[in-house]
Amino acid sequence: MKHDETCEKDLLLQKTKSELEDLVRSFDKNVIFSKTDLRGVITHVSEAFCEISGYEHHELLGKPHNIVRHPDMDKEVFKDLWDSLNDTGYWSGEVKNRRKDGSFYWVYSKIEPDFDLDGNKIGYHAVREDISAKKELEELSKELEEWNEYLEKQMTDRIREIITLNKDIKETQKEVVFTMGAIGESRSKETGNHVRRVADYSKLLALYYGLPEEEAEMLKQASPMHDIGKVAIPDSVLNKPGRFDYHERKIMDTHAQLGYDMLKHSDRDLLKMAATVAYEHHEKWDGTGYPNNLKGEDIHIYGRITAVADVFDALGSDRVYKKSWELERIYEFFKEQRGVHFDPALIDLFFENIDSFLEIRRKFRD
Repeated sequence: MKHDETCEKDLLLQKTKSELEDLVRSFDKNVIFSKTDLRGVITHVSEAFCEISGYEHHELLGKPHNIVRHPDMDKEVFKDLWDSLNDTGYWSGEVKNRRKDGSFYWVYSKIEPDFDLDGNKIGYHAVREDISAKKELEELSKELEEWNEYLEKQMTDRIREIITLNKDIKETQKEVVFTMGAIGESRSKETGNHVRRVADYSKLLALYYGLPEEEAEMLKQASPMHDIGKVAIPDSVLNKPGRFDYHERKIMDTHAQLGYDMLKHSDRDLLKMAATVAYEHHEKWDGTGYPNNLKGEDIHIYGRITAVADVFDALGSDRVYKKSWELERIYEFFKEQRGVHFDPALIDLFFENIDSFLEIRRKFRD
């Protein structure tokens, strides 16, 4: 009997290893990714990084990252980059780079620090999105202003087609990145600390609710994927300042279904949990949520917990469409929404243990 169990575990380990290797290969091929030490010397690059830059791996490793710096880039951009990394631990922005053959390409970069097991900062990692087509279109748009009305209309229609095709390609790449859970950040310009806080809030609330430690820890790992469906929402909606109109709200609300559709086919426990979180974290206790108008305990506990964690952090953070709320206003909202938006038992646990949640909030302040 023990021999059979051992064989079964070995097969499961082999399957898991194979799946992870497939994910790593997909990540390496599709994601423009690099790591550096604290001085900016390259320690790792992905295949996609080599492809877009024109360099081989051995030509990049051990070299300063400015090997791909384009002379057109203002030095103040890189001063701001290092100042931001030293101050907040995070930087994002558009960068023009130079290929080995002298040509150029544009990327949107997101950079965060790496830490060792003792919490010491040991370097940085960066994920980039190729936005060359977008930048070329911006330049083309300037020229179009000088053309007559008819030609401008014809060219604009063609540009829209190119943008649509380009977006489909980018969204496919993003799905690979975010499904792996390697990048704890969404395109909605929320800092990495948002998902860190939501993860810790979710685990804490799960433990107070009575979930086992292992299950609570898995929820901590799965909860950062709650908004993964937003990778498929257009930037014009996702990062719009101010309120959505009816059409924009309908588009935005599809992210729960989209996130579920991305994750639901996996047979891995973590991704199955993440699929549930993505699908149900916008359902409401009184049945007025979305996408399925689930009510009460018909909403999975993972969705109910993540809803409390996500809303608590979102209300207390600046967003493109609002300023952060004061704590007292948040508390009042939670009391009003007890049994309306939120599971009343979870709200009671939240207030009974409020100091623990505030400690996490202070620890990972943006």
